[in-house]
Amino acid sequence: LSYEELKPKTENPTADTYLIDVREPDEVIQGMIPSAVNLPLSVLANSLHLHHIAFKDKHGFEKPRKDQEVIFYCRSGVRSSSASDVAKRNGYTKILNYKGSWLDWIEREKKA
Repeated sequence: LSYEELKPKTENPTADTYLIDVREPDEVIQGMIPSAVNLPLSVLANSLHLHHIAFKDKHGFEKPRKDQEVIFYCRSGVRSSSASDVAKRNGYTKILNYKGSWLDWIEREKKA
């Protein structure tokens, strides 16, 4: 997924798409892409196994459905690739990886 493809999704978020930041909380304090939720890669696999109520209690947002579009990003695209693999192994079918991730986002937003 490119910046140009992601930008409109952040400006008009829908319930059908989840934008998930897989960075750790100490990295997220630098900022997040609008409409994103934080679900660190370090807890992703275990969290996707949780019952939807336990998931919401732990993370504060609804667990993504397996047929929902899920977009992962991190700092530079490495962890988001891993997250995509984890989601795929857990039965998710509409997975996108924002390869440029946070570094690309902040660079492009500065120019906008």
